[in-house]
Amino acid sequence: MGLPLEVTGFIGRERELREVGALVDKARLVSLIGPGGVGKTRLALRTTRTALPRFADGACFVELSSLHDPVLLPHTVAAALGLSEQGDRDPVDLVVAYLVGKRLLLVLDTCEHLVDACAMLADLILRMAPEVTVLTTSRQPLDVPGEFAYPITPLPCDREAVQLFGERAAAVVPGFAVTEANRAAVTSVCRRLDGIPLAIELAVVRLRVLPLGDLAARLEHRFQALTGGRRGVVHRHRTLRDTIDWSHDLCTPQERTLWRRLSVFAGDFDAEAAEAVCGGGELPAEAVLEQLIGLVDKSVVLRVESDEARYRLLDTLREYGAEQLAEGGEQEAYCRAHLEYFAAFAERADRPFHSDRQPEQLTAIARCLQNFRVALEYGTGHDDPELARRGLGLATRLWTHWIMTGRLREGSRWIKSGLASVESDCPERVEGLHRLAWILMVLGWHDESEPYVLESLAMAERMGDARGAAYAVEFRGCLAQFRGRLDEAHRDFDAARHAFRKLGDSDGLAITCFIQTFGAALVGDVGHAWEVSGEGLRALEAAPGECWTRSYCLLYRQLALWLSQDDARAEERDRLGREALALKQTVDDRLGAAIALELLAWSAARAGRDERAAWLLGSAEAIWVRIGGVRLFNVAILHVEHDTAVAKARATLGDSAYAAQHERGAGLSLAESVTHVAEDTDVLPEPTPRAEAEPPARRSSAPVPRARDRATAQPGSLTAREREVAALVAQGLTNRQIAERLVISKRTADAHVEHILSKLGLTSRTQITGLEA
Repeated sequence: MGLPLEVTGFIGRERELREVGALVDKARLVSLIGPGGVGKTRLALRTTRTALPRFADGACFVELSSLHDPVLLPHTVAAALGLSEQGDRDPVDLVVAYLVGKRLLLVLDTCEHLVDACAMLADLILRMAPEVTVLTTSRQPLDVPGEFAYPITPLPCDREAVQLFGERAAAVVPGFAVTEANRAAVTSVCRRLDGIPLAIELAVVRLRVLPLGDLAARLEHRFQALTGGRRGVVHRHRTLRDTIDWSHDLCTPQERTLWRRLSVFAGDFDAEAAEAVCGGGELPAEAVLEQLIGLVDKSVVLRVESDEARYRLLDTLREYGAEQLAEGGEQEAYCRAHLEYFAAFAERADRPFHSDRQPEQLTAIARCLQNFRVALEYGTGHDDPELARRGLGLATRLWTHWIMTGRLREGSRWIKSGLASVESDCPERVEGLHRLAWILMVLGWHDESEPYVLESLAMAERMGDARGAAYAVEFRGCLAQFRGRLDEAHRDFDAARHAFRKLGDSDGLAITCFIQTFGAALVGDVGHAWEVSGEGLRALEAAPGECWTRSYCLLYRQLALWLSQDDARAEERDRLGREALALKQTVDDRLGAAIALELLAWSAARAGRDERAAWLLGSAEAIWVRIGGVRLFNVAILHVEHDTAVAKARATLGDSAYAAQHERGAGLSLAESVTHVAEDTDVLPEPTPRAEAEPPARRSSAPVPRARDRATAQPGSLTAREREVAALVAQGLTNRQIAERLVISKRTADAHVEHILSKLGLTSRTQITGLEA
């Protein structure tokens, strides 16, 4: 629940900070109201950092600008709070139940397009969670009883606006300072821009090519021409629009083209995505990077502060670009390109699912969730049959994300939406049906899942889809297992395993094996559990870096040993648990981690290590609370084991000592729990108070931050221009010499070299060898 970093200095607003801070102290709902670009988000973040010590459970920042569907609001808030949706529980109930008893500051940023949904959620939180304060930013109030609406106005043009201009100008023109000699011109510019921070930031960029006096004169002339005759528009809104118009007109034709095409992205994106989605026609893919750097230079596109080369458009500038895209008749084409890119992205992560890059791919999918939602909204509701199938395929390919992150209700909603648009027999519908059934089973909705399993099997058999039929039989067995019909379940699992062996489908085989191992474990059948999980582990031998399925094979072996009551193998049992837990952390599988912590706690209690049992149970409890649904799959025998361990530890330690260790365990992050498990910790020390330090403002002068390691990338993944640059690097030329040779700016040459290193997974220029232009 960390807060976004401030990448530039915060200017002024001392009075607003005091007054908003005082409101946050005494009011339960505070809304910062003002036009786009006036600085509401920055003020909300600074207020939140200042107020953090007064909220024992911290703060949670929820960014809503890219969310279009109000139905997804509670899902988005739950995800920001770190909650999963596993279990039969409405996400609104999940969020409210989690917040009850918490002393927390919840920040909902950019509510104006979801004002009704935000108002209903805020009202419910105010009534049900008395220690939670809600801070919102919006262009209009929520109109909820008890709301304090605080208007955010532009900066005073003779003080803070001038200070902002000076600081941003110094970053653009080294050595720039506001002096007595230029103060009048700076003040004139700030007044012309009405003191709107975003307008000032956009205008300051022009100092790279215009002296201050020319900038002031051009602004005056332009605004007189642009605003003449316009009626009925609030002046500051008109000023911001005219400033954006001016920034747009000062871009090159190719930069303007890229600006409007980038508007199809939600949240952030990388250069590879921009090239794939936005390249074409008047803007070839190989020219996208250079234009992207130009838009960064003009402050139209922002670099996201991270270890990777990622970018984003400010909300106001994205809206402007979307208008331009629609007016030019290009919206459909580039929404389609966006869907195609992210559908292919998800398919690469799912086929094969079991690979050495699985943890990296699952992390990348989670990072791109906002873009996946936009693509799903476009594809699953489209009238074009081909695009509808593509949308359904995308919703289905994200099955692991829906399950591991606990976004089960959201996942089922997208798949159902896709199925409603694709009614004919096709592989996409077969797969969508059985993946939806699995998600519903994990939610505990067994009766609802059954028709989808049966329809999937019938359709696959009609089509002769052997792979689809094998998966449908597997999940029919899974349903029987959840219903306690183990003999029937094992018959289906055995049939599915046989089919996957014939097909050479190691993904399907390994998944079937780990699910069947759970059934064997429930009756303590160690031999069967070892046989089935052993086949699953052998199916994963080609991918030693795979974590998710491997961890379940180990975890259910541990469970089989536990329920067999064979303490002679206790050391082996606990080793399996430690290994499974570490793998669960790698892919952030919280459901699996909670089960692993439970089993380790039960073992500690039986061994007389009661303090260890207490904190392990507390750590598992915290995860179960965040998951918010059924615990231990509602399997009665597992609940008996849990209750036995709790009773044993509590009786030995006494209520007070047990509660202290349990509470300390509940306060651990998953990473901390894994560390203490690995270190074989018995007693957790007293926790030290945690305070989130205010990060210093940061500004990077590098043109592009380092991208993620792509060790498997090949030179063929480079664009034509990047191969040309790589060849010159291999010849020993410096970036400046490359810029002169290719007649490009040094900044652009720097950017090309950074992206070459990123794509090839290299760390230095000397590694770029053997490439030809």
